[in-house]
Amino acid sequence: MSKQSVKLAITLYNREYVVNCDPGQETRLQQVADLVQKEMLSVADKVGNSTEPRLLMLTCLSLADKLLEARTQATGALTKQEDLFVAAVEHLKDRVTQLASQVGRA
Repeated sequence: MSKQSVKLAITLYNREYVVNCDPGQETRLQQVADLVQKEMLSVADKVGNSTEPRLLMLTCLSLADKLLEARTQATGALTKQEDLFVAAVEHLKDRVTQLASQVGRA
């Protein structure tokens, strides 16, 4: 049996759109729409009077730019964590080697 989709009305820049989503995803979809709405208002403040299609395009570009920046930062953070982990493993390896040589002398 297939799931029935749920219709949800969202508003972007004073225009209402009805979109379908899976049951239980209404809150998430509304959060996404709120994020897009907030970004559209921010872009509109920066560019001034613009057509709705152009504003939507600029909003998409702005959100994509933020997504790429977040990915870049996440990748950098992951690389730092990997470097710290490798350094910790190397330190432990050296320490185990030292302890092993001390035990061998005892």
